[in-house]
Amino acid sequence: MRPLHICHVMLSLEPGGLENGVVNVVNGLDRDRFRSSICCLRRTGAFAARVRSDVAIESMNTQGGNSPRTVLRLAKLFRSWGVDIVHTRNAEPFFFGVLGARLSGVPAVIHSEHGRTFPGRRLRAAAQRILLSQVDAAFAVSNRLRSDLVHELRLPPDRFEVISNGVDITAFRNNSTLTDDHRQNRPVCIGSVGRLVPVKNYPLLLEAISRISKERSIKLILVGDGPERGRLTDMAEKLGIRHLVEFAGHRDDVHSFLRTFDIFVLPSLSEGMSNTLLEAMAAEVAVLASDVGGNIEIIEPECSGLVFRSGDVDHAVSQLSRLVENTSMRLSIARSGRRRVYENFSVESMLNRYEALYGRVWKEVRHEP
Repeated sequence: MRPLHICHVMLSLEPGGLENGVVNVVNGLDRDRFRSSICCLRRTGAFAARVRSDVAIESMNTQGGNSPRTVLRLAKLFRSWGVDIVHTRNAEPFFFGVLGARLSGVPAVIHSEHGRTFPGRRLRAAAQRILLSQVDAAFAVSNRLRSDLVHELRLPPDRFEVISNGVDITAFRNNSTLTDDHRQNRPVCIGSVGRLVPVKNYPLLLEAISRISKERSIKLILVGDGPERGRLTDMAEKLGIRHLVEFAGHRDDVHSFLRTFDIFVLPSLSEGMSNTLLEAMAAEVAVLASDVGGNIEIIEPECSGLVFRSGDVDHAVSQLSRLVENTSMRLSIARSGRRRVYENFSVESMLNRYEALYGRVWKEVRHEP
């Protein structure tokens, strides 16, 4: 039996959590059972270089908007590739991908949600509710996101399954060359990894750093790039902490930065299930995150991480100060975090769930027992 052809439809392969997850999936699926391809609606991006050489990648180079031509182009691509299952990821790829798949006669469509800000536009919610009737399966990456979607779209709870993200824990082992003595004789290194965009709420983190730096010797490393970089740089200057903040830009060697972090902070206003949070925990770094989305499903508060109320800078300062001041707490949380990822969020577990979903949906559309 030939491998099932799964085409993943997404906006781009620019660095991001969703994109990182897709790379892990297409690189890790059983090659004897599944063949993968990726269609980017807007552009490819830096993560394309990480994709296996046998995975076809096509870019539509669209500029956004609701162009019927995009649907026609997708339908033509699906037919030419002989796609068995179209897997759309998040809202915009969903609208175009579902219509293109049904127009081209693709046997099955799966949709997944990886994070969004609520509430959304009513018209878009109504359209998605209607189009979901054309989808053979749908899932969210966290229980919290599923609940939000069910409420937002006014759907029965069983319309969305949950498949959590997973990371390769061996790739993020913290083999730091820094000795305990060295760590004690340098500033506490606080870091974060992500796109510099408003939803990540890095201004809160800069404000927290400015307050804590008056009492403790600390530094901050932000790994990632995006449209907010200029604003964040200006803010660091105004707060008088520019000398404490390193803007590292986009890096392909994220694991090497994680090895130098004492604390990882994720201050987002909204998350599905953060790959970077999982990676930091896998690298045995103590983590602090806002209490949004899947963060509170990943972290066991006071055990494998600390959480703070989203948008509450005072609470964030209080929680971050605890980690900065208490080395033994950091080490305990870091060990528990790594163990939690190993037991619950491994890439192997995620791939098994994807493969089971693809296989089940294919049998259902083919009416096989």
